[in-house]
Amino acid sequence: MRWAPYALAVLGALLLAWALWPTDVLEVSVEGVGTLRYPVRAGERVELTWIHSVSSIPVREVFEVRDGDLWLMETHNPWFAAGLGEIAGRGRTVSEEGHAVAIIDINERADGMVLRIGSPEIHHTLIVGGRRCDLSRLAPHARARFEVVRRPRWYALRGVRCE
Repeated sequence: MRWAPYALAVLGALLLAWALWPTDVLEVSVEGVGTLRYPVRAGERVELTWIHSVSSIPVREVFEVRDGDLWLMETHNPWFAAGLGEIAGRGRTVSEEGHAVAIIDINERADGMVLRIGSPEIHHTLIVGGRRCDLSRLAPHARARFEVVRRPRWYALRGVRCE
């Protein structure tokens, strides 16, 4: 049992190294609520889904974590409703099943993006690593800022939880 203190010291050192190891964290700073934090990895996809306020169609925006930033990669919707059309030089439009459309290959840096969260019927929902957060239920009409930051791993455990 003389080795027990050494084993505990090594285990403690490993745990400390794990907690302090830097990792990318998606921070969503929500006005009046606090900051949501999600650990993310390079190449990971992050989605923002919502219901269009005029035509009531579902919209899905797909982002990717790349080089420590958030990039808008594609958007998907049943058709181009108000404000959802193609912008010349920004991706390309493709057809999807059921006559839906998508704009892919957008590759637009979105780190620092600001979103005015919609009312509860809009269901602005963030999906990160399989976890969902309905921002519209959490903080309707609030301002939210999205940013990828590099922090110690333990940092991602802090912040507001979205139920």
